[in-house]
Formats: sequence, C-alpha cells, structure tokens
Amino acid sequence: MGMARRALYLMVERLQEQEQDAARDMAEAQQQLSEFEAQLAHLEDYRRSYLEQALAKGVDGFYADSFHQYQLFIQKLEQASVQQGKSIEQVKKNVLLKRKQWLDVQAKRKAMELLIDKQVKQKQHKQAREEQKLLDEYALYAHLRGQAS
Repeated sequence: MGMARRALYLMVERLQEQEQDAARDMAEAQQQLSEFEAQLAHLEDYRRSYLEQALAKGVDGFYADSFHQYQLFIQKLEQASVQQGKSIEQVKKNVLLKRKQWLDVQAKRKAMELLIDKQVKQKQHKQAREEQKLLDEYALYAHLRGQAS
C-alpha cells in the first residue's frame, strides 16, 4: 500500500472518530432537550395544580393577602415557564448545530471513502490490463514458437 493511500486511510479513521464524537455530542444535546422539555412540562403541571388549589380555596373565600401571595407565586411559576421555554429554544438550536456538524463530518468521511474506492478500482483495472497484456504476449509468443517448430 502506497504512502498516499495509507494517509487516506488514516484520514478516514480520524474522520470516523470525529463522526463518532459529533454523534455523541448530538445525542447529548438531544438528551438535554428532552430533560428541558420534561422540566417545562413539570413546571406547567405544578402551576396548573397550584392554580386549581387557589381556585378551590377562592370558592371558600380567603383573605386578600393570601390571594396576593397565590398570585405572586403563580406569576413566578409563569416566569419560570417562559424562561424554560427560552432555554428550550436555545437547546433546540444547539441540537440543530450538533446535527449539522455530525452530517458535515459524515459527508467528509463518505467522500474520502469514495476516493479510496475509486483509487482501488483504478489500480485493479490497471492490474487487470497489465495481466491481460502479459497473457496476450504469452499467447503470441506461444503461437510464434508453434509456427517456428
């Protein structure tokens, strides 16, 4: 194997490692997205439950101070939900970026593999032509020897 081809194989190996790293990074980003979405769902469930409790107590009647405390807490939960939604958008962008990086490295690796395959096929074709040439020369030599005898 020539040095150039060996260098290509080493490059493909390096690209395979980079592709695996990029795939792992993408999976981690997707996992983070799932966790953030679960946290948002939990926040929204908690806010809904807390609001239902406030409404139930409101039917029985409660003091203005208690109502104000419920209102403030519900606002804080809503703010937390909004912030979590913004965080989710950032993580989604990160997932898309990691996916693009993975696809880019994958495309480079595939291109290098195609280049290697093309070189291997060219070498095989050249060897086949050389073998055919030798066989033709041998057949001609054998034919000429047969005529000379």
